Amino acid sequence: MSAPNAGRQSPDPERQAPEQQSAHPGQPGSGKLDNSKQKDEGKEDQTAGLESNPKHILEDHAHTTTSKTT
Repeated sequence: MSAPNAGRQSPDPERQAPEQQSAHPGQPGSGKLDNSKQKDEGKEDQTAGLESNPKHILEDHAHTTTSKTT
């Protein structure tokens, strides 16, 4: 294995430091998981009063100006 620029490749596995031989931190599943019970507390209250499709600001104005009134 040769690199185009000398000094820019990792050493062979038998010559690596122990820190380099451990699992790569970017690999899935190597991060710390938060299993605390308080992490989901209050999430239901955040969306309790929201409408799924809120009314536009000018909807009432557009309706009154375009409606036929006699």
